[in-house]
Amino acid sequence: MQLLKAMREQLGKTSAGRSADAVAAANSLGMDRGTLEFHRSLHDLVRADYLEDPANPALRAQGKYLITFEGIAAADNY
Repeated sequence: MQLLKAMREQLGKTSAGRSADAVAAANSLGMDRGTLEFHRSLHDLVRADYLEDPANPALRAQGKYLITFEGIAAADNY
């Protein structure tokens, strides 16, 4: 949930977009993007419908994801 919260903070309070950078969020938490912990966290957030894979696979490779409205609510209530 910390990764989701860090990604949510990228959106700010008034952002109309839902695109967030998982790599930047992980870096802000001191988490290495090459670790199993990072990949497991992303996988869990996607499975929980808190994150969506972007339509463009190149964006996913860069660590870009879309935060769902459920993900925004979960992060705000965490």
